[in-house]
This record gives sequence, C-alpha cells and structure tokens, in this order.
Amino acid sequence: MIQNDVLVGSARRYKDYVSTCGRLIPCLAVLSAAPLPAITLNRSVTVVMSDREPEALRKAGADLASDLGKVFGNPVRIVSSPAEASGNAICITLEANPPAGMTRPRRAEELEIRVTRRPFHPSRIANCVTLTGADVRGAVYAVYEFSQRFLGVDPLWYWTDHPPAHQNSITVPDSFRLTSAPGFRYRGWFINDEDLLTTWQPGGKDGTGISLEVWDRIFEALLRLKGNMIVPGTFLFPDEPQIRAASRRGLIISQHHIEVVGLNTWRWPENMPYSFGNSRGLLVQGWRNAIHGYRPGQEILWTLGFRGKHDRAFWADDPTAATDQARGRVIGAAMEIQQELVRSEYPDAYFLMNAWDEAVPLIREGHLKIPGDVTLVWPDDGFGTIRDGGAISRGQGVYYHTAMHNFRANQLSENIPLVRIQRELGRAARAGATEYLLVNTSDLRPVPMTTRAVMELAWAPKEWETGTAARPYLSKWIREEFGTGAVTDLVAYYRAYFDAPGRWGKGEHQVYADNAYHHFSRYLISKEITGQPVPPRYLQSFGDARALAAHLADAARAAQPRWSNARALAEKAAAKVPGNRRDFFQSHILTQLDVNEYSNRMLADVAGAIAAHQPARKAVGYIDQALAGLRRAEYGQWRGFYENELFVKITQTRSMVEAWNSFVAGKGVPAGTRIQMTPPDPYQIIKRYQGTRRVSLDY
Repeated sequence: MIQNDVLVGSARRYKDYVSTCGRLIPCLAVLSAAPLPAITLNRSVTVVMSDREPEALRKAGADLASDLGKVFGNPVRIVSSPAEASGNAICITLEANPPAGMTRPRRAEELEIRVTRRPFHPSRIANCVTLTGADVRGAVYAVYEFSQRFLGVDPLWYWTDHPPAHQNSITVPDSFRLTSAPGFRYRGWFINDEDLLTTWQPGGKDGTGISLEVWDRIFEALLRLKGNMIVPGTFLFPDEPQIRAASRRGLIISQHHIEVVGLNTWRWPENMPYSFGNSRGLLVQGWRNAIHGYRPGQEILWTLGFRGKHDRAFWADDPTAATDQARGRVIGAAMEIQQELVRSEYPDAYFLMNAWDEAVPLIREGHLKIPGDVTLVWPDDGFGTIRDGGAISRGQGVYYHTAMHNFRANQLSENIPLVRIQRELGRAARAGATEYLLVNTSDLRPVPMTTRAVMELAWAPKEWETGTAARPYLSKWIREEFGTGAVTDLVAYYRAYFDAPGRWGKGEHQVYADNAYHHFSRYLISKEITGQPVPPRYLQSFGDARALAAHLADAARAAQPRWSNARALAEKAAAKVPGNRRDFFQSHILTQLDVNEYSNRMLADVAGAIAAHQPARKAVGYIDQALAGLRRAEYGQWRGFYENELFVKITQTRSMVEAWNSFVAGKGVPAGTRIQMTPPDPYQIIKRYQGTRRVSLDY
C-alpha cells in the first residue's frame, strides 16, 4: 500500500505539471522508469452503486455520473448490481457490493480509492475502481476525490464557471491505492449575511431564503472540498428546509455564535422581555423549543453561550449584569442550563462555545470559564487574525472569515492574504487546535480562492504548518483557473492586489476593504450633515471629524498607485487567459479590482471634500465605475447577482454623495434621501420568507 502522505503530495505535484495537457492521471505513471500497467475508463464505463447505499452517498454518486458525462460527452449509467456491468467499472460501495478482498479504512471519515482486478465472481467486470470509506462521509469524499484527481473536476466548478474539459478516456494505474483522512475534525461553512444569494435566487416557493437548488450546489461544493458541517444561513428556525436538505447530503448541522442551541434570536417575540436576570424562564423555554425543533436523527454540533437578540453582547438587552465578573457568571450559568436541556434529548451531544467578540476578553481575563467537555472556538477579527492572543491550544477550534460584514471588512471581494491564512491557521494546527474550523464565506461566490485554501488546509494541515504552502497553492489555483500561460503575471498580480489597500490605522485589521470605503464615506457625510459628534473610537487622536476625514483621504491617496499597479498587472495577464476562462477572470479579478480601486478613489475624493468642506466632484463617477464592474460580472447564470446587494450598499453611498454635494452647495438635502451611515436592516429582506413567524415560548 502506498501511504497517503507520499501519494497525495506526489500526485498534486504531478497534477500541476500535466494540467496543460487537459488530462489528470496519478503520479505513479511518471515516478517509475517504465509505465505501470493501467486500466482505461471511457464513455462505456458503468458506475456500480446499490440503491441500498445511504442517500448522501447516492447523491454523490449521481454527481460523479454527471461529471463522467461532461468529460466523456455522453450519459453514464448507474446500475445497482455488478451483474449489470462489464469491462472496467467504477464501484461505489459502503454497505453493498464490496469487491473481493476489500476492507474499509478505519479512521473517521477516511476515504479510500483503489483498483481491484476481478472484483466479483462470477462477473463480467474485469477491473473495478473502488470508491469507499470508513463511513458515509469517507465514501462521499472518495467519490469527489476521484472526480477531482482523475477527471479534472474543479471542486468549486459551479462557483468558478469551470466545467471539466472533454476527454476520450482516462487511465488509472492498476496498482493505485489512496487513503486519506482529515486533519481538522469538524470543517465547514457559515453562509452568513447572505444578501446576494437571497436576492439572486430567492427560495420563496421552497420555504427558504435561498432556493433549494442553490443550497444543493453549496452543499455539493462543501463536500467536494471535504467539509462535513454547515451553518446554512443566518437567523434560522431549526426546522427550515435547507437544514433538512443539508442533513440529507450527509452534512452535520452546526450553529453560529448568535443562535445558541438553535434559538433564532432575531425573531424573539417583540413584546417579550429578553433577560437572563429577570425573565430566565422565557429564555429557557425558548432554548428548549429550539432544541425540539430539529428533526430526530440529525447530526448536530451544539453551540452554547448567551448573546443579545442581535449580533451583540447580551447586556445590550439585559442590563442586570453590570460588571465583567457578573457577565462571565451569566454566560457560564446559561451554558450549564443549555447543556442540561440538550442532554435530555441528545445524551451524547457535542458542545462548543464560539467566543465571538465580547466573550474573548472575558475568557482571557478569567471571568468566563469554559467547561472541559465544551470545545472553545476562538474567532478571528474579520481580517484573518485569530483573536486568541497566543492562548490557542490542543482540543480547541477556530471561527474564521474569508468574507465578513462588519462595516470595514470584505463582502464583495477577496481580502485575506494566503500568507495570513497559512500563518494563523498553521499555528492553530501546530498547537493541536484542530477540533473545529468554521469558515464564514458570506455569499461564497466572491471568495472562492481563499475559501478553497482554508478547506484544503483543514483536510491536510501538515502541508500548511511549515510556512511554505501558500505560494504553491497560489500557483496551482492560477493554473487550474486561468491556465499556465498566465501564472507568472497573475502571481505578481495577486501579490500586488493584497498589498494595495490603504491602511487607515496601524493594526493589521485597519486596512481598507470594500465595506470600509463605503462605510467611512457614509459615516463622514452623515456626521457633517447632521452635526452629530464622532465617537472617540473613530476619532482616536484626530481631534475632530474633518481631521479624521483628512487622514482617511491621505491613506486612500497613498494606496492609489498600488491599485494602478495591480490593474496594470491584471491587464497584462488578461491576454494570456484562455477564452473559456475570461468570464471568470472578469468576475474574480477585473470586477474585484473595479470595486476596490474605484471605491478607493471615491473615498479619497469624499474624505478630501469633507475635510475642505467642498463638493466631492468625482466621487459619483467613481461609484458608477464600481457599479459597472459589478454589472460585468452578471453574465449567464449570474444575471442579477449583485443587483440588490444590501450590506456594502454602494447605491446608498451614491445617493449620500449626491446629498453632500447638494448640501455643501447650499441647496439642502434632496427630499427622500436617507442620511445614515448604515443601510436599512438588510434582514427585513433576507428573512422575508419567514413571514411573521416568531420564536415559540409555549410549553
């Protein structure tokens, strides 16, 4: 048997080497002096998979049949019995039709791909590529690993507009055997602040915010990247259709830091108090009903804690705890009650505590103690740096963002450098904090490169612990998505892109991103028009709003040459990108450049204008160029994807810039213009499908 570490590393290197051939074969064919015997699979191949296999595995098998059909150019049959196949076949097996001599791997979620000669007797099948695993997800991962490794299927093909290339046949060495198991125990996504997906493909008829068809594409992509858990949206009720659909795909349901034990706090009854100190019984009943809302048999990771009705500290809604010590005691007491409630229904439950925002200092200062049977999950700061202060340790986990809406980070474009992902998650892996890794992808489509990097790290963290994995990953990404001819130019481009943003402060997180440009612009305009004071946390040492505006303008102006350089590198690479990859080049590179470069120019103009109390003469034109860039990414199936973006809200910035220009010219604010730094609550639209439903507090 060829061990995983050797085989996987070699195969990936060879896969990169041969990518220009449009053909993916295992490394063994080039590592030996003479070609190894191989079996050939072509359009006549049959997939053997019993209809008695678990539903999640059957769904993965259907995806493989679809992949084979795209590669070979005609439909591929799935049969339930070996007696219905002949020649060379692909055998997907967990509970039925095991080939002769097959033993399943033993580690949790371990996959295995192997070639078996004369696998069944009697049978007309000569050779079988067997796809199996230690359990259901292990077998599912084997299916998708085969598809990626041998068929050349991009695991994010739907999101990167990248169907596999046509081939007449593929070959698999007849001695091929691969086993592989995950590094992080739980690995998955949080589809959060999902404005783009919701308004692009609403799921009203499905009873969801996003159509179930799109949810299934999300689940498929996550499984292709060997994820095993998902938080399928924000502010959910436990019985929503996408939660059931995720379970049918074989995914574990997790919960985010706001919705402990599945309680949809955003839908807390308006006329009911929300206080652990004064109305504990109501909270306990809400938690109990949320726990009962899940369907029997679902795999669930239970999040504990206590937060406010929205994404904020609980003391914003419950003033009974006035000190850090008291607040830590309240959260600890709430967690104890939640554990008891869950265990009464799920005796073997797994618990975690996602220490987002206000809980981090309470933990680090000793005011909040995490029980030994609860996994502590450290959050990042929205810019890829884990907020553990060096305290992360074995048995813990990480909540990480590749996209984030916090009024300053990235919602519409990539923003987390690969070297930071490697540095931060690499040190978590070295510390043994590999229990849990939840990745906030927001709407997924804008952040495929960094999201895939995090998921590859989650499966094989050893490759990222040494400090050298980011560079080969970037080259591999470029080769697969944009072809070998563009690698040199695009390596330089990505380096320039991640270095380009201006820094408005000294911290690594104090860097401009698509949210920041528009938030700061609206913030300054709203303060100047309304005359409201600027809070100290924004002023820092600037004295007043106009001094702050001058500082923000200077940082944006200093960044502009860097953005111009990134654009020049992108334009140089564009001519080397194959024609069938130019749409994705537009959406992932040119559109994201437009959003950042023109928003940076807009901020420089707006902030400079406010500092001088004069009109922002060019800002509206820059905003229109950023919006035009988004429109260019709305081709084909993506028509309307950015049309109703609700969080960065570029169109609101535009109307406020026009209001500023009118105001400073002495004409007043145009009627109907909203003068507010944050958009109207996007969740009024995102959660419209929930109607008037509220959290049940009935016994």
